[in-house]
Amino acid sequence: MEEWRSIFLMIHLISTLFMAAPLYMLIIVNERARFGLPPGYNTDRYMENIIKRQPLRCYAYLAVILITGLILIWVAGLGWTSLFLDWTLAIKVGTFILLVSFLSYIHFGLQPKIETILSTAKPDSLLAEEMRPKLIALRTKRKKFSGVCLFLVLTSLLSGARLTFGLSPLIFFIFIILSVLFAWRAYKVPLPRGWF
Repeated sequence: MEEWRSIFLMIHLISTLFMAAPLYMLIIVNERARFGLPPGYNTDRYMENIIKRQPLRCYAYLAVILITGLILIWVAGLGWTSLFLDWTLAIKVGTFILLVSFLSYIHFGLQPKIETILSTAKPDSLLAEEMRPKLIALRTKRKKFSGVCLFLVLTSLLSGARLTFGLSPLIFFIFIILSVLFAWRAYKVPLPRGWF
């Protein structure tokens, strides 16, 4: 049974790793801001094509995380009530629900509005002046949600590490604080040197 637990844990962790999408979406939009050019068809269409397809991948990874997470709870013999009674598992459940909710809001709420605005731009042209503030406002909102999602992914990963490796609550909360700082930094700058 331990072999199966290891296999499902590995699949679970790899899927969580692939949920690094919020980090890379923040890097993309921060790099776009460094261009300093007004929104236009070529650059912005390319960027939005990358971003708008990412939620579908994330839904697939989240589904695998959910299934393997439930299997890991079953294999460990923890019982389903532990999802809410064990504070670390409750944090994982909460972050999962928030991630799905925020991802859905971005994908079904914000992204279609961004696409509608960008559809007014023609190839090799800039976006009309009156549409730019609307686009920037929507992108800023999406960027904030991406920063929060990055923090949630890190929190979920740390919760899993606490469950798997028995991290003390103090170490767990220190890493949570570091996650907040890292997510804030990724939100603000394109992380030219990785961690720094």
